[in-house]
Amino acid sequence: MEMDASRRWQQAEQLSAAGEEAEARTLYAGLTSDPAIAPYAHLRLSVADQRAGDVRGAVAHALEAFRKAQADATLLEMLCKLLLRLGETHAALACANALTETQPMPGALAEVGKMLSDHMLPEAALPLLQRAMATGMAGAPAMQYLLGLNLMYAGDLRAAEHALEASVRGNPELVPAHWALAKLGVDDSRGARIDRLKRLLAAAPGRGPEAALLWYSLFHELDRDGQPRSAWDALDTAMRLRRAQVHYDEAAQDTLFEAATHALRHPRRETREPLGPTPVFVVGLPRSGTTVIEQALCMQADVASAGELRDLVTQMRWVTQRAGSFNVDAGLMQAMSSAPADLLGDRYLEHTRWRARRQAFYADKWPENYLAIGHILASLPEARIVCVRRAPADACFSNLKEWFAASYPYSYSQEEVARQYARYDRLLQDVRAVASPRVAFVEYEAFARQPDAAIAGLKLLLDLPDRTIPGARESVPTASAVQVRSAVSTRHVGAWRRYAEWLGPMLDELARCGYPQDAEAGA
Repeated sequence: MEMDASRRWQQAEQLSAAGEEAEARTLYAGLTSDPAIAPYAHLRLSVADQRAGDVRGAVAHALEAFRKAQADATLLEMLCKLLLRLGETHAALACANALTETQPMPGALAEVGKMLSDHMLPEAALPLLQRAMATGMAGAPAMQYLLGLNLMYAGDLRAAEHALEASVRGNPELVPAHWALAKLGVDDSRGARIDRLKRLLAAAPGRGPEAALLWYSLFHELDRDGQPRSAWDALDTAMRLRRAQVHYDEAAQDTLFEAATHALRHPRRETREPLGPTPVFVVGLPRSGTTVIEQALCMQADVASAGELRDLVTQMRWVTQRAGSFNVDAGLMQAMSSAPADLLGDRYLEHTRWRARRQAFYADKWPENYLAIGHILASLPEARIVCVRRAPADACFSNLKEWFAASYPYSYSQEEVARQYARYDRLLQDVRAVASPRVAFVEYEAFARQPDAAIAGLKLLLDLPDRTIPGARESVPTASAVQVRSAVSTRHVGAWRRYAEWLGPMLDELARCGYPQDAEAGA
């Protein structure tokens, strides 16, 4: 870096730290022509655009920083994190791969590995986490936890248990590790895990932001241990604690579903011959069987499992210049009503087709894409959509018993989850009214009883070809990571009935919404 450029960089950094963003931006922009400093300048400009709500500018500068990046571990770490936040996953993975070819500090490997794990990319996260542990972080309980979590996602359940137990031995108060062990659900050590959780809760029964997660962990252990009374007490406590932690605007939820229904009437692009792999969206309420059905479909049809992608919402935000989270909101849906559908469709395909791995179709299983069915139909004429519906009480109870990190705030109240189910079911009815041959509907209970017949029906309805090579089980970075590795059965049908005596508020609200309990008698 020339001396003059170095001085201008230092001056820009000082101005930025002092809040003089406009002046700092001018200096950073002038430094983008200097090869040595250009990637750093673009990175700073991307962050500035993010703060200003300029989604397109933030993405453009981040990608320019990526194109000009050097083999510098610190730069690659920062870039990988930034690109993931902006939804540029393919470029972020390239940064992560390049990072492993440098000589990064173990902390950089750990940080990027954690970020990849948070974005549900276990295959990419594991090598970085393992290398970080091999270069000095093997004794860190947090690293053992991350390793165990991603091994669980990847399907190596015994190795996952070993790493997770090591993490809690090193730090008994590492609450997410207890949660992961509860989800792993190994039978032969359940009693010891229950006793350990009870000791932790006795020491701090209601304090701290993670107390709810401990109670959810205890519920799952007691539920599998056949202790419904004690399990319900744990779940009831967990729900009350968690509900107090999250903000939920039910009026905004109503507005969001109204916008989703309105979007079903949007003009649609003319059907065209696909020029590459075609997306199959598998949508539904969380914990309603979407993962199990998607995995079965990918095992039997020429469909690659791409996981729970955030790309549709990310590209909706890029198209509308509306910054926000990876979740759909009413403002975004309303902004999309006047946005060009072709631009959304083209950008979605550009950002996701690499996941097909030479297969003709690829499955995007982000559950809440059901809110954007209208935009999918309008912008992606070649796409297929699988809408999953589960019986009301089972669907609602499966939401109540789950801890969700930053999504689904309705799922911690019996009445609120019942009303959410009603919203979703009404939306499905509206989808049926305008559905094309590209949309198929599947009942979880029918699938559980006859999985092969249900998948054969989906393949026929959606014109999906048979898989020509044997299917391999993919990583499953969701709450269903363990469940999907078991044979499909009806053991989860009617699971709510074990807790029926305590689910009165949910059942009453479902009945008020038009789903009386006796309507599920055959479920």
